[in-house]
Formats: sequence, C-alpha cells, structure tokens
Amino acid sequence: MNRFKLVWAFISRKPLTWAFHALALALGVAVVTALLLVQEGLESRFKRDLADIDLVIGAKGSPLQLVLSSVFALDVPTGNIPLSEAERFSKHPLVKRAVPVSLGDNAMGFRIVGTSRAYPDIYGGTLDVGTWWTSPMEVVLGSDAARAMKIRPGDSFSGEHGLSMGGAAHKDAAYRVTGILKPTGTVLDRMILTDTTSVWKVHEEAHGAEEEAESHAHEAGEPHVAAEPAREVTSLLVTYKSVLGAVMVPREVQARPDLQPAVPAIEVARLTRLLGNGGDVLQGFGVGLLVLAGLGFVLTLATAVGQRASQLALLRVLGARPFMLFSLVTIEALLLGFLAGVAGLGLGWAAATFAAQTSVATGGPVLALPPAGLREVWILGGALAISLVAALGPAIAAYRTDPARVLKGG
Repeated sequence: MNRFKLVWAFISRKPLTWAFHALALALGVAVVTALLLVQEGLESRFKRDLADIDLVIGAKGSPLQLVLSSVFALDVPTGNIPLSEAERFSKHPLVKRAVPVSLGDNAMGFRIVGTSRAYPDIYGGTLDVGTWWTSPMEVVLGSDAARAMKIRPGDSFSGEHGLSMGGAAHKDAAYRVTGILKPTGTVLDRMILTDTTSVWKVHEEAHGAEEEAESHAHEAGEPHVAAEPAREVTSLLVTYKSVLGAVMVPREVQARPDLQPAVPAIEVARLTRLLGNGGDVLQGFGVGLLVLAGLGFVLTLATAVGQRASQLALLRVLGARPFMLFSLVTIEALLLGFLAGVAGLGLGWAAATFAAQTSVATGGPVLALPPAGLREVWILGGALAISLVAALGPAIAAYRTDPARVLKGG
C-alpha cells in the first residue's frame, strides 16, 4: 500500500480544516523568521556603519542622538562645535584619526556631508567613476544617492536646507559632481560628500544675504559692520591610537563646557536593548502561534483518528501492521508541517524584505538582510518537530486500533 496516497486521501477529505491549522503554523514560522532576519540585518548594518569609530565628539545633548546623526544618519544633530575644539582633539597624541562631519543640508533626502577625504576611508570607499573633489562646491556621491538622483560626474544640483526634503533650496549655491563611489554596503552609499568649506560657503552666503538685507534697513548713523562668522563643525569621528585613548580622551572632552563624548558601541548596545524589548514581545507572539498550531494539530489529528477508526481497522484486516497505521498519522502531520514551514519561511522573507524597503523609503536604517542558511534549516526543523510531537498521541491511538472491536461496533 502506498502510504503517501493514503495520507493525501485523508487530507483531501477535509482540506479547509487542515489548511486552517497549516496557516496558523505558517504564520508563527513567518513571524519568527521575519524578526530574526530584521534583527540580524540591523546588527549587521550597525556593525558595518560603526567600522572602527571609537568616539564621537559633538555638542551637549543626547549621546544616542549624537551617534545616530553623525554615524548612522538617522537623527538630527545635537548642535555644532567650534572648529578650534575639533582641531584641538584632531591633534591629540592619543588620536589616530579624527574626521570632521558638518551636516545641515540634503539633496532628495540624501545628506550632504562636509568632511575630509578621510571619511570615505573609514568604510573603504573607492571611486567607481570620476575623481575626488579638489575645491569647494565639488561633491562625490555614494552609489545609492547617485542612482536615486540619476546623476553622473559633470552634473550639477542644488541642496535644500535641513536633513530631509522640503527645506528651502540654496538655488544660488550649486554643487558640481566630480565622482561616484562604488557600493560598500554601509551608510556611505547614501551620502553626498564634499569639503567642509563647501558647507560653510553655502551657509555663509545665505547668512550674507540676510546681513545685506538688514544693512539696507539699518538707519543712518553708525555704519553696519557684519560679524565674522564663527567656523563650526557638527561632530568629530575619532579613532584611537591605543586603548589608553579610550580612558583619557573622553574625560578631556567631558571637561570642555560645550562638548560631549559619545561612545558608539555603548549607544548601539543601548539602542539594541530598546529594540530588543519590542522584538521579544513579537517573538513571543510568534512562538505562541506555533504552540497554538501544535495544539490544533493534536486535536484535529485525534479527531481524525477517531473518525477513521473503521478505515484503519479495515486496513489492519487487509494486512497492514500497527506500525503502518502509526506512520500514516505521523506522515500526515509531517507533510502538513513541512508545507506550513516552507510557506512560513516564504512569508517571513517577504515581510522582512518589505520592512527593509520601507525603512529605506522612509529614511530609516538600511537593513542588510543576511543570506539564507542554517537559520532556515533550524526553523523548518522546528516546524517539523512541532508537527511530530503533535502527532505522537493520535499516532499511538492509531497504532492501538483493534480491528475486531471496531468492526463489531464495540
């Protein structure tokens, strides 16, 4: 006798009942799969974007906000710091590398970052086409920014004030594209890099226009004298020469009245814990669905065995051994568990991919979804294990079927 044909005949008699329980199991698998993928994707992306940045020096405020804005481009800055302070710590004997970051403008939602040539080196950035900037108002675009903006070397564009679209356009200060970077899989792909003096130039010209308007409105008397603008940067990305820097430099920064140190590794760990609490709740929800699906399998299989008692007894009379009846119920559960597991994995991947695309579209973090591997094998194995455990009781009942008693109606 062909066991699989018999199993399929049993399932096809009540397809809606089995489809409901398989769907419940598939949804549980999907929730767990999607959460694991998103969690791993976030951790992987945070690790890549951190690179070897040991410390962020910025204006007083929230350390997490400082890290999110200066490293991950996910928040607004806490303010600016004097250029003199940035230069002071750049020359610190315990600092290996200090990269200035100046924020304030965007183009189509991509942040224009005033910095030095050392910034792309943090992420191993190399040119795909074109050349590096050599003078103010020249820019090099990350791969994602260039693709979205449909820009090539030689093109020009104007930035908008603010870090998201909708700000006032700097129409009189156009940037010229000199190069485009190769993809790195980091935050660098979504950046527009230029020299720090470009950011100063754009905002000083805007400030100068306001000063000129004010001077025209100034009453006769003392001549109006425009104040020399103070040079500032948003933050400084620091890498230490040795572990001694981790002890000494943050203390010195903290001692400055207008500065604060933020350790990216600590802030990311704090953020991960915050995100993990919500993830644990959703993961618990997914596990709960798996348990409910397992209980549903138990009840449905037990009911099915009872309803098939005469058929099972007839199989025994026709020569089927008790183990065959046991295997029929087991195969039925494993088949449904396998189908539900595969469907759940597909749903989970689809949900995680949608979450990644939505995150990018709304200006959130870019999720680097990990490749399929042992994770999916373990999840599918878990679905099969739940199905097998759920089948044990009903399968034993089928094994113990007494054909004489059943056929006599006893």
